[in-house]
Amino acid sequence: MKQKGVPSGAALVATLLLLAHSLSAQTPTSRTEESAVRTFLAEFLSAFDNLEWDKFRNSFTDDATVFYPRGAANRANGRAQFEEHFRLVFEQIRAGRTSGPYMHLQPRDLRVQIIGNAAIVTFQLDDRPGVVNRRTLVLSKAGGVWKIAHLHASEVAVSSDEGKK
Repeated sequence: MKQKGVPSGAALVATLLLLAHSLSAQTPTSRTEESAVRTFLAEFLSAFDNLEWDKFRNSFTDDATVFYPRGAANRANGRAQFEEHFRLVFEQIRAGRTSGPYMHLQPRDLRVQIIGNAAIVTFQLDDRPGVVNRRTLVLSKAGGVWKIAHLHASEVAVSSDEGKK
């Protein structure tokens, strides 16, 4: 005897098959998107390592916001503000040298989360002894292109053992 509101065995199997198909159909897409985000990140970090200004600046949306780890207490709002500060950063890093790479940014503990046309990328950098530099990038995808809508950089002083966890 069939209970009211309970699907039949055939309906349940059909529902489960549709659900399994929809879940399996989403997995390659999310892997493809994660791969695209990781490629974007690698290109962005390479542009930063080599102080390639145009590639670097074009990685951001026009209305991007940035919190810097040091040297600027306030949030940069929009292209004019974040470019002004990053031009100074580029000059400091370059320090009179004429060829790169100027840095060797190696993201550690990288995590990518895809949420529709947005992605959150978090990682750490070990570019100064005794300090763990944490980074969060919020990316937006428009016209098939990923760009940085927000960059949050912070640093935390740690003991040498603690920073390697």
